[in-house]
Amino acid sequence: MVYLRSVVFLLALSTSSLASPYGRADCHTAEKLSGPPAGWAKDHADDLNKDQGRIKLRIQLVQEKMHKFHDLAMKIATPGDDLYGNHLSQDTIDSMVAAKQKSKDLVMDWLHKEGLRDLSSVSPRADSVVVEGTIRQIERLLKTEYSSFINSETKDRVVRTLEYSLPNVLKDHVTVVQPTTFFGLRQMRSTISSVRPVADLDAASLNEAEAVAAVPGCSGSSITPACLANLYSFTAAANQSVGLMGIAGFLKQHPVTTDLTTFMNKYAYFANQAEKYTCTTINGGTCPATDTIRNIVEANLDVQYARAITSNIPNIYYSSGGNGPWLGTGENTNEPWLEWLNYMLALPNKSLPNTISISYGDDSATIPVAYANAQCNLFAQLGARGVSVLVASGDSGVGDECTVNGKKQFTTIFPGGCPWVTTVGGTTGVSPEGAWSGGGGGFSEIFARPSYQDATVSTWLANDKTHTAVSPYFNASGRAYPDVSAQATNFLVVLLGSTSAVSGTSAATPTFASVIQLLNSERIEAGKKGLGFLNPWLYGVGASGMNDITAGKITGCSGVIGGAGFTGVSGWDPATGLGTPNYGKMLEISQATA
Repeated sequence: MVYLRSVVFLLALSTSSLASPYGRADCHTAEKLSGPPAGWAKDHADDLNKDQGRIKLRIQLVQEKMHKFHDLAMKIATPGDDLYGNHLSQDTIDSMVAAKQKSKDLVMDWLHKEGLRDLSSVSPRADSVVVEGTIRQIERLLKTEYSSFINSETKDRVVRTLEYSLPNVLKDHVTVVQPTTFFGLRQMRSTISSVRPVADLDAASLNEAEAVAAVPGCSGSSITPACLANLYSFTAAANQSVGLMGIAGFLKQHPVTTDLTTFMNKYAYFANQAEKYTCTTINGGTCPATDTIRNIVEANLDVQYARAITSNIPNIYYSSGGNGPWLGTGENTNEPWLEWLNYMLALPNKSLPNTISISYGDDSATIPVAYANAQCNLFAQLGARGVSVLVASGDSGVGDECTVNGKKQFTTIFPGGCPWVTTVGGTTGVSPEGAWSGGGGGFSEIFARPSYQDATVSTWLANDKTHTAVSPYFNASGRAYPDVSAQATNFLVVLLGSTSAVSGTSAATPTFASVIQLLNSERIEAGKKGLGFLNPWLYGVGASGMNDITAGKITGCSGVIGGAGFTGVSGWDPATGLGTPNYGKMLEISQATA
């Protein structure tokens, strides 16, 4: 892949107060932020204990031949290519993109000179070096100062820095060091106000005109598994039990098993459906029996709908820690994404899920570019291993602030803008089904448009007349998203025993991902391999298995850019992508694909 931006290396930090074997002239500033990302501010009330608080630092090494791996991964994912479906082992990938031995030696020598050699180790896949020390030790190592920051909306706290330095000798050997300048992520769900008691939907105030008898199971404005089964044509799906469906969870979010039982008893679609579900922890994640509403909404939504749609296929929820401060209280300040991705890639083939649903991300303007590149490369490896990864497109349309570095422009999402994932937008209504105004869509400012969508997106750019007025506000040459869409509003979910309605592309993502898992399980049952990285298939033969969405519009940028957004039109568009799934058609195409 071609990246449109690269990290700008700035002047070195002053190190007069930080004794180190490396003097000022020996170091460079690897990354520097002018201030914390929007929504974050220093928590001056937090008395950070830097001699007890600890950080596990991951130093990602430059991997060689990544472009050759990208070429190979694309061939493996493209129907008709001789290599299609020949998914790779992680050992094969690692040997192909291995970091230089010199890179590992230089980093370990640096850590030895800083007195941290005994606290450091090369990762099992040899693509990074991990060092765990006190905040004070890490500050000295990176010639920086960590502070506690708080998010004004979520009240989450993280320990981060606005800049850090590396020895000059490590240039061309280290790509990114975290946790440093990446502040975190958020679930792709509308704010807590979107969680409403179901009585609000079923009372007399409900607009009965929205009830659509033509779609059995869809009544009023609420969404259930039965409604989705009829809307997306998986009513005749086999009662499958092979394969594995994965759901990623972050930010201390976790599902409540008793709520899952209640939901399944009330809404399970398939006959004799079992609760084949487990929760596993990564990097300090948790799977408690219950919690507050704040910590369960996202996870309950994801797990309940994935469990209800995927028949008897086992589901696994990955609860990842790493976004809170570690101050001797058992919590940690580790960076979550790289830890989660490295955990997944370390799994043996038999333990990898066929499909993963991810309802988390953040504005790409808040993501250090080197960090985005490193993450995206790891997502590419998951796809080459045979995993279909689907991520939410966001719930802010084309943006809220819509100002990047002082310039008015649509804001984009990450990892939804990574070309190695399948990004899911949102729809609403069933007759017709149209773009949901909050669904995220746009064009990446980091990644160039990949080959698999070049013809499709070029056609839209050349022929569509609805985007002319807003064309100055997006990067037309960037990776376009969403790729696909699904229902995103008023999903009925059980929360601490009560049924509520939740909206967001985090509802659309497990819905579409679960349909893909049904396809993957059917292929496995038929002796085929899973679909793996989906996009070349979707933009090729798979496109005819989609319901084209030609109504509605995504919006955003209120008070900043007039008329902002994208409109649903015939064919692909950046409001709903290729459309919503038609399982029957997709199954026929999938089974006909080698």
